[in-house]
Formats: sequence, C-alpha cells, structure tokens
Amino acid sequence: MKKTFNITAFIFLIIFLIIAAGVMTGSRWVEKIDLSLISLLQANVTETGASVISILTNIGGVEEIIIFTLAAVIILFIRKMYVAGFWFGLTVFVSPGVLVSIIKLIVDRDRPDFLRLAFESSQSFPSGHSTASTVFYGLIAVSLILLIHTLWKRVLIGILAFVLISFVMASRIYLGVHFPTDVLAGFSFGTASVLFSLVLYQSVRTKFQAWLSSKNIQDKSPSLFQ
Repeated sequence: MKKTFNITAFIFLIIFLIIAAGVMTGSRWVEKIDLSLISLLQANVTETGASVISILTNIGGVEEIIIFTLAAVIILFIRKMYVAGFWFGLTVFVSPGVLVSIIKLIVDRDRPDFLRLAFESSQSFPSGHSTASTVFYGLIAVSLILLIHTLWKRVLIGILAFVLISFVMASRIYLGVHFPTDVLAGFSFGTASVLFSLVLYQSVRTKFQAWLSSKNIQDKSPSLFQ
C-alpha cells in the first residue's frame, strides 16, 4: 500500500512540475488549455450565478480551511488521537499554506485579465483554493476510505470529496480569478501532498505513540494501512 501511494504521489508531483514548467516558459499547450476551458466555463456567466458561486467557492478558501482544520484537530485531540491531530494540522499548514506561498512567489504568474467576477491580490499559480480543498477534503476522504470497510460508504465518501474539490476548482475559473492550469496544478500538488503525508503518518505513528506513552499519554491514533 505504501509503495502504491508513493508511486501515485510521484506521478501527481511530476504532473504538477510539467504544468509549472509550461507556465513559466509560456508554452503554447498551456495557453490552449487555459483559453478552451475559460471559454467553456465562462460561456454562461450570470450575475446571480456569480453571486452564488462567489460565496460557495469559500468552502475551499484558505481562511475557511484553516478554521475547518482547527476544528478537526480539536476533535481529534478530544478523541485522544494526538498524533493524528498534529499530523493533520501540520499537513494543511505546510502544503497549501507554506509551500504554495513559496511556489506563488517563484512562478509569479499574474491573474487572468479576462472576465473578472471576484477580487484576488496574490499571485495566480497555483490556485490556493484548489490546493487547500484538495488537501483538506482529500486527507479526510482517503483516511476514512482506508478505515471504513463498507464498500458503498467508501464510494460515497470518494464521490462527495471529488464533487467538493471539483466544484472549488471550477468556481475559480468561473469567477475569472484563476487560469485552468492554476487549478489543475493546485489539484496535482494537493493530491501528491495528501499521498506523501499519509505514508509519512503511517511511518512515524508508532514512534510518536511510543514517545507519548513514555510520558504517560495514551494515544488512540489509528493505523491507516492494514
């Protein structure tokens, strides 16, 4: 299982690097993808639609994800899953937080100058909303899928997470605040982060639990890979 996760994570990381390289070198294929998907998603923009989506898109907002993450960490701590809580919070802080901020500065891509329906001041690549939603909802979904053995529940969780993440990605293009390659890069980077993080959690969980046990602290963080 760990090997599969690592290989899949590397594939998504390579996809991200290819998109990043294409954006930084101004490749023609990047422009084609961006223009075609922008035309598709902004073809039927309405004032009502823009108003509704500008609110709903915040389910993937960085600030909102931080609040959701704090709530998740508190719940895990209350359930005495200290290692899991620390791991979850650190993953969200490092990937869509620290690393995305650094990548934005390196790539330094301007926002689209097409139909703009919302205001954003930071750099465009990669999409913070797309990365944050992929990491947050992806971590929860994959963890639950690994822990739950009922097939229909696993499928339902996977579908719900995919729909949430896909909506956030599409909404950023619809609102004109991101190029399609921004959100695709955010999804790729976020997915790689989720998979690498899950492997890391499984690798260090027992060591941290042993350390906590030496301090007379009982930790109930579950094993994700059977």
